[in-house]
Amino acid sequence: MTGDPTYLEPLNKEAALQKQAEIDDILNSISAHELRLAKSYARLGSKLKEMKSNFYWMSLGYNRFSEYLEFIRGRIGRERSQVYAILSVAETLLPAMTEEQLETVGITKAHELRRLVNQGGNLHAPAFPDDVTWDAVDFVQIMDYAADPKVTAKQLRVKVNELLHVHEDVQGLWYDLPGFYATPDERKEIEQFWELGRKLLAPMDEQQDHVWKKIVFLDAVRESYGTWVVEDHRE
Repeated sequence: MTGDPTYLEPLNKEAALQKQAEIDDILNSISAHELRLAKSYARLGSKLKEMKSNFYWMSLGYNRFSEYLEFIRGRIGRERSQVYAILSVAETLLPAMTEEQLETVGITKAHELRRLVNQGGNLHAPAFPDDVTWDAVDFVQIMDYAADPKVTAKQLRVKVNELLHVHEDVQGLWYDLPGFYATPDERKEIEQFWELGRKLLAPMDEQQDHVWKKIVFLDAVRESYGTWVVEDHRE
């Protein structure tokens, strides 16, 4: 078999145009603030997931899905990382939630549910610590808790931290690193970076990912930035 297996033959353009019309309605709502933004972004994420999984973007004339996301980014005036985060929430949660449930929860609290899934394991076969059972961490219950309009994103974050046994530093605000595509070799390099950084820099008794990864990442950022500043002044 020849060719790039990632790409399919062009799909039904009528279906692609219909999906784009739905996305346009959401984009217009976001621009006009006609809907609560948190709900609008959640709806947008679910539609972008469909656009990606069905390769509708190809039928609309885009060479890469990333090019299509650049179009979306321009329409809503957000950073590329924010658009990818909106998509990532939908891709992570929609297997276990309906689009209506995701919209009810809203994008801000959905980020916390995504963190629970990503750090806790697959929804149907969770990888929680040995002393936490799936019965004690019922995703349906936490989802219902998140959907309660009286529950804030901060309250949900506290609950998610309890389920993950995370005791986080209260200083500052949570910072999500921008996502990007990586080849298998690039992923290997990244994993080697984290592994070596943790070995050299992180406290031996520190087990929480968000703590030791911050130490490693900031050390790399400061060292790289210091070098780049010198090089920039030489030009």
